[in-house]
Amino acid sequence: MKKKGIKFFSLILAVMMVITCVSVAGVSVSAEGEVVYFDNSVTKFDTVKCFMWGSGSENAEWPGEDMVNVGDDVWAYTVTGSFNQVIFSDGETKSQDLIYTGGDKIAVPCESGQDFSVDWAKYSQTEETTAPETKAKEKKAKVKTGAGNTIYCLNEAGWSSVNCYMWNSDSDKNANWPGAPMKNIGDNVWEYTPTKSFKNIIFNDGGTQTGDMTVPSDKNLFNNKTNDWDTYSSSPVKITSFTSSSESPAYLGASILLSAVAKSDSGALTYKFSANGSVIYQGSNSSCAWVPTTVGNYTLKLDVTDTANNSNSKSISMEIKDASALDVPFIAAFSNSLKTNTQIKRGSAVTFTLGALGGKVGTNLLFYKFVVEDPDGNPNVPYYTRNNSYVVTPTKLGKYTITAYVQNSYNDTVEKTYEYTAVDNITEDHSDETTPVPTQAPTDNPIVTVTTPTPAPYTDGLMGDVDMDGNISVKDATAIQKKIALMPVSKFDSSVADVNHDVSINVKDATRIQMFVAKLISQF
Repeated sequence: MKKKGIKFFSLILAVMMVITCVSVAGVSVSAEGEVVYFDNSVTKFDTVKCFMWGSGSENAEWPGEDMVNVGDDVWAYTVTGSFNQVIFSDGETKSQDLIYTGGDKIAVPCESGQDFSVDWAKYSQTEETTAPETKAKEKKAKVKTGAGNTIYCLNEAGWSSVNCYMWNSDSDKNANWPGAPMKNIGDNVWEYTPTKSFKNIIFNDGGTQTGDMTVPSDKNLFNNKTNDWDTYSSSPVKITSFTSSSESPAYLGASILLSAVAKSDSGALTYKFSANGSVIYQGSNSSCAWVPTTVGNYTLKLDVTDTANNSNSKSISMEIKDASALDVPFIAAFSNSLKTNTQIKRGSAVTFTLGALGGKVGTNLLFYKFVVEDPDGNPNVPYYTRNNSYVVTPTKLGKYTITAYVQNSYNDTVEKTYEYTAVDNITEDHSDETTPVPTQAPTDNPIVTVTTPTPAPYTDGLMGDVDMDGNISVKDATAIQKKIALMPVSKFDSSVADVNHDVSINVKDATRIQMFVAKLISQF
C-alpha cells in the first residue's frame, strides 16, 4: 500500500507540472504551413523573431526567423517544420521557453522585460493575416530592401568601397563587421537600406572607419570627408557643395565668398543666393560675394534650377557680429590683381591684398606677413610690415601656397592659407563671379588704390586732413586704417590721403600722419 501511494502521488505531481509549466491550453506539435501569431503591443519590439525547435531540429539559428507585421502590431510566422517549443524575441529581449499550442493561436505577453510569459488565445484569421509571406513581399516592394530609412554616404574621402555597420545591441545588428556593403548610385553617393531601424551607425571601407554615431532622425546623407550629415535629394539637380569662405561667426564689413558646385543633365543652371530671404545674387554664376551690414543670425540659402525647371537647395547658418571693438584681428578678404581664384601666370607679377578687421588694442595698428611656397616647397623669408599687399612673380609651373598672416600690436596672430597654380595661359574665367566685390557694398571703397599721378597739394584744406575736420590728428591716421581694413568711414578725402606720395593709400600714410602729429616730421 505504501508503494502504491508513492506512485499515485508522483503521477499527480507530474500532471500538475505539465499544467502549470506554462500558460497554455494544451501541447501540440506544429505542422508545416501553420501560422503562429504574436501580439507586440506590450513588448513593442522593432522587429519580432520566432525561434522554434523540437525533435532535434530548429527552424533557424538563434534568434530565429523574422515575423511579419500583419497589422495592429500583430506579427505572423508560417511554420516550416515539426516543432513543439517556441521563443519570441527581438534578438535580445526574449520570452520564456514556451510550449507550442498549435496553429492559428496568438501569444499575448503578460508583461514586458526579459523572460516574459505569455497567454495563448485563439486568433481570428482574416484575409489580411493568413498570408504573412505575401505581406512581407508587399512590404519589401514598398521600401525596397527593408523597413529602415535609406542611408547615403557621400564618398569624398575617396574610399574604394563603403560599408555601413548598424546596430542596436551586440546581438541586434544589420550584419557582422564591417557591415553591409553600400551601392554606388552615381555622383560619388553610396546607398544602403537596412531591413529595420537601428540607433547606431559606422561607415567604413574595411580599414578606415568613422566613430560610433547615432543615426539622425532628420538627415540621411553622411560626408565621410567632412563628417557632416546632410539631407539627400533625389532631384536631377545635384548640389555637391555649398560653402562659405568664412566660418561662423563672421563680422560686419567682411567680404564673404559663397560658392556652389552643382550639375544637372537637363541644361544650364541658374543660381540664387539669399540671406534670410533677401536675394544676394541670381544668375548663371556659381559664386558671389556677400558683405553683411547688420549683426544677427542668418540663413544663407542656395537655390539651383535647371532649364527643365528641376531644382534643389542647400542652406548654411551664419552668425554676424560687430568687430569694432574686437581685440583679435581676423581676415575679412583676400584678393589678387588678376581677379582669379585658382590660377596665376608664370613670369607675371600678381599683387595679393589682404583685408583684415579687428585688432583694436594698443596702437590699433595691424601688421601683415605673406609666406609664399613655390612648387618645390621652397618658402620665402618675410617679415611683418604694415603693408597689406604683397607682389609675387611665379617663376615655375605648379602649385604656389600663400599663407597670409595678420597681427595686432599685442602679437595676437591669425592666418589663412590659399593655393594657386602657376600656368602659362590662364584658363580660369571667374572674374565676374568670385572676385570679393560686395554685392551689398559699403558706401566707401574698402581698399583704395590711387592709379592717377601723384595728386597736387591740397589747396582747399590741409594735406593729411582726410576726415575733413580742418585739423591733422590721429583721427586722420585712424580713418586711413579703417579704410584699409574694409571698415566704413563717414568722411574720407582721398585727394589728401597719399601723404608719402607713393601713388597709393596704405598704412605708410597712416604712419606718416602719426609721425607728423608727434612732431617727428614737419611736412609731408
